[in-house]
Amino acid sequence: MSKPASKGLKKRKMGSPVDPTQKRLDRFLSAASPSPSLSPGPSSLTLSEPMQIDLAGSSAAKNPMLGTYRQQIILPKITIADADRTSRQVELTDLNFENCWAMPKKLILSIFSTDSFNRINFITASQTLISLLKEEIEKHVHAIKKSLYSKPLNHDILSRLNAQWAMFCQQLGVIRTVFMELDRYYILPHTKYKSITQLGKDLFSEVIMEKDNFLHVVIAEVLHQIKIDRDGVKKINIKLVQDILRMLTEQSYYKTEFEPRFLESTSLYYREEANRRINYGTIAEYIHHAAGRRTQEAEERIKNYLNADTKQALISAVVEKLVYAKTEIIVEKGFHDMMDKDMYEPLKIFYELLYQSPKMNILRSAFGKYLKEEGIKIVQDPKNDPTMITSLVLFKRKIDAILKHCFNDDVNFLNALKESFERFINTRGNKPAELLAKHLDSKLKIPVKKQRLQEIVDTISLDFILVLFRFIQSKDAFEAHFKRFLAKRLLMDRSTSGELENHVLVNLKAECGAEFTKNLENMFTDIQVSADLTNEFKEYKKDKPRLPMSIKVIAQATWPTYSLLNIKLPSNMMANQKLFEGFYTKKFNGRKLLWQNRLSSCSIIANFPKGRKEIIASLAQAVILFIFNDPSKKSLTFSKLQTLTALSDSDLIGLLVSLSTGPYKLLLNTSGTDKVNQSDSFAYNHDFESVNPKVRIPAAASIEPTKDEEKDVEKKVHISRQHQLEAAIVRIMKAKKTSTHTALVEDLFKELKYPVQADDIKKRIETLIDRDYIIRDPQDSSSYIYQV
Repeated sequence: MSKPASKGLKKRKMGSPVDPTQKRLDRFLSAASPSPSLSPGPSSLTLSEPMQIDLAGSSAAKNPMLGTYRQQIILPKITIADADRTSRQVELTDLNFENCWAMPKKLILSIFSTDSFNRINFITASQTLISLLKEEIEKHVHAIKKSLYSKPLNHDILSRLNAQWAMFCQQLGVIRTVFMELDRYYILPHTKYKSITQLGKDLFSEVIMEKDNFLHVVIAEVLHQIKIDRDGVKKINIKLVQDILRMLTEQSYYKTEFEPRFLESTSLYYREEANRRINYGTIAEYIHHAAGRRTQEAEERIKNYLNADTKQALISAVVEKLVYAKTEIIVEKGFHDMMDKDMYEPLKIFYELLYQSPKMNILRSAFGKYLKEEGIKIVQDPKNDPTMITSLVLFKRKIDAILKHCFNDDVNFLNALKESFERFINTRGNKPAELLAKHLDSKLKIPVKKQRLQEIVDTISLDFILVLFRFIQSKDAFEAHFKRFLAKRLLMDRSTSGELENHVLVNLKAECGAEFTKNLENMFTDIQVSADLTNEFKEYKKDKPRLPMSIKVIAQATWPTYSLLNIKLPSNMMANQKLFEGFYTKKFNGRKLLWQNRLSSCSIIANFPKGRKEIIASLAQAVILFIFNDPSKKSLTFSKLQTLTALSDSDLIGLLVSLSTGPYKLLLNTSGTDKVNQSDSFAYNHDFESVNPKVRIPAAASIEPTKDEEKDVEKKVHISRQHQLEAAIVRIMKAKKTSTHTALVEDLFKELKYPVQADDIKKRIETLIDRDYIIRDPQDSSSYIYQV
C-alpha cells in the first residue's frame, strides 16, 4: 500500500509535508463544527480560522484503507464559510498553513493514488465530492448575491461587483489547487466543465449575472462610464471599467451582450455629436474633429479597456455617424472652399476617412463637378482668351498637386480629371485648340522683349502645355494653326531652340501618331535641305558681287499657304534673287520658284550716333529702313513711302507702326502719335539707343495672324473634316454593306478623331446618297445600303 502512495507522491513531486507552492489557503474555506471525538492537537483548527476539517486522531494515526469509511470522515465535513464572516479577511500564517494542510494533503493524495481504491470507487467518490463542492460554492455565490443586493444596484455597483468577483476568482484558484487531482482527472473528462474554476464562474453567472436584470444594469453602468470618458468632463476609473469588461469576457457576455449594446450606444452618441457639430465651425474643423474621434476610439478606448477585436466594428460605427452620414453635407458646404484654398490636410483626411467606402463616389463626383465648374469659368468667357492657356496650365498644376498630396493619385480621381478636362475644354469648339497653338508659339519663338532664360527655354512648362493638348478633341484644328505658327518661326528664324521644337514634335507624335506629325517633320527637313543649298549657292559664281543671303526653299504641298506681299525691292536684293534663280533652275531642271517676301527676314548693321546695332527685321521693314539710308531723304510722307515701296495701304501702315512705336522707335512719326495716318510723315531717329547690341523689331501687323487668316484656317479645317467624314461613312458602309442610321452614327463617333455633330453626319449622308455611294433601304428608310 505504501508503494503506490509513494509513487503518487513522486508523480506530483510533493515529497515534503510542507509544500512551498501551497503556502496560502483560501480565506473562505472553513470546516464544520469539530466532532466530539476529535481531540485538540497541533493538527486541528478553531472555528475562528478560515478552514476547519474534522479529522479523528485515531484515523489520522492509523493511515486506514481508502473507501466508504474515508468518504464518511472527509466529505460531510467540508463547508464553505459564509461570505460575510470576518474570518475571510484573516490570512493564515505559515505555521497554521503547515499544520492544517499536512493531513488533508495526505488524505487527498491517498484518495487519488492508492491502488486499492478501484476505478468505480474513484468515480463514485469524485461524483459525490463534486456535488458537495458545487453545493457549497453555490451557497457562497448566493451569499455574494445577497451582499450585492444589500444596497441599491445603482449605488457603486461596479466597484462592489469587481471586489466580489476578484475575491471569488482568488478563492476558486485555491480550491482548484486543493482539489488538483479531482480537477485534472475527473472534471474535464466526466463533466461539462473544463475545470473547477469554470464550475464556480458558471455558478456565478447563473445565480447573479443572469437573474433579475442584473447583467443589464452592469452593462448600462459601464456604458455610462464610457460616455463620461467620451465627454471628457471628468476622469473615470479606467482600471475598474477594464476589470468589469474582463469579467464579462471571462463569462462570455462581452461579445454577446456588451458589444452589441456598446456599438449601439456609440452610434447614438456620435449621431447626436455629428448633428451638433456640423452646424457650427468650418467643414475643415469638422473633418479634423471626426479624424480625432476616430483615432481616440481606435487607440485610447481599445488600449484602456475594450477588447482588441472590437476595434474594427468601433471604428466603423464612429466613421459611419461622423463621416458617412454627413458626407453629402460636408461636400456641399465645404469641398469647394477647401479646393479653392488648397487645404491639403482636411482634404487628405476626408479622402482617407472615405477610403474603400461607397461614399467615395460622392467625393469623386464632387471633385469632377468642381473641375468642370472652374474650367468652364476659364474657357467660356472670351475676355479670358489672352490668358486662357496660362490659366488652364496653372489650374492643372493646382489639381495635380491636390491629387498627389490629398488623393494619393487615386486612379478614379485621375479618370475624373481626364473626363472633366475633356468636357469643359471642348465647350468652345476649336477655340482652345487655336489658343493652345498660339501659346506654344509664344513659348517657342524668340521674344521681342528680353525675358529670363528659364521663361524661354523650359521643357517642363512645355510639357504642362502639351498635357492640355491631350484633352482637346479638335486636334486637326490645332495642327492647322500650329503649322502656320511653325512656318513663320522657321522661315523668319524666330525659333528659340531646335531642341525645344523637336521636344514638342516628339510629344505630339507620341500622342497622335506619326501621321499627325508627318507634314511638320517634312517642314524641318526642308529647312535642313535649304541650309545645304545655301552653302552650295555660296560657291556658285563667287566672282559676282552679292549680299550675304540664306535661302529657304519649301514644298508648297507641305507648308501652309500665305498671301503674296507685293513690294518693290532694292536693286541689289533683286540681283541676289535673280542669281539664285539661275543656280536653282540649273540644279533642278523644271522646278519653278515663287518668292514669298512676306515671310523673309533681314539682318541689318546700323551705325547710330550713339552706337552700332544689329537690327533683325522682316524684309519689308528692311526695305523701308534702306530708304532712310539716303541722307537726302531725312523725312518722307506716307504717300512717298508708298510710291517707293509699292506696298498697299494696310501693309504699309502695319510696317510703319512696327517701326515708329513700341520698344524700338527707329523712325519718328512727325505727328507725335502712335497711330499712323496717311497724312503723316516719318523721319530717321538719330537719337535711337538701346542697351542691347542686337535689336529685334516686332513683326508688323500685316504678317501677324489676322482674323481673316484665322477664319481661313477654320474654313480649311471644316472642309477637311467634311472629306474625312465622307470617307469614314463610305469605309464603314463598304465593310458592313448595310447599316441603320443609329448604328452608323455610333460607328462614326468611335472612328473619327474630332468632335462631330449629328447634323454634319446627316448632311454628309445626304451628299453621298446624291452621289450614289449609298442608297436608302426601300423597306426601311432609317437604314442604308452600300452601292458597289
